[in-house]
Amino acid sequence: MLLKSLWQRGRQQSEKKGFRLRDQLTYTGDYHLERLSKLLELRYRRQFPWNSDDDIREMIRFASRVQDQDIQRELLLFYLNCSPAVQEYLKTGGIVDASHYIHNSDRTDGGSR
Repeated sequence: MLLKSLWQRGRQQSEKKGFRLRDQLTYTGDYHLERLSKLLELRYRRQFPWNSDDDIREMIRFASRVQDQDIQRELLLFYLNCSPAVQEYLKTGGIVDASHYIHNSDRTDGGSR
């Protein structure tokens, strides 16, 4: 019950105007964001200064389109270590590419036996 109320409160906060992604990140989320940034810089020579929300969104947008296993792993670890409010924001805010598997995580496979 407690988790459900926390999730609902986080969802309400994400729907409010002025949602600041940077303010919602946990220590572990920061860590994975930094690793993601370093990987993108080393492999694609793309630098994303992740001190502003716009830069973070652009980095996540770029990373969600890249077909690189290590980058996808860091993106998933970042996503999993975010609060439910941030997860919902990433999925519904048009930040993560629509064809990315994060969008399919809520669906269940009805055909599995």
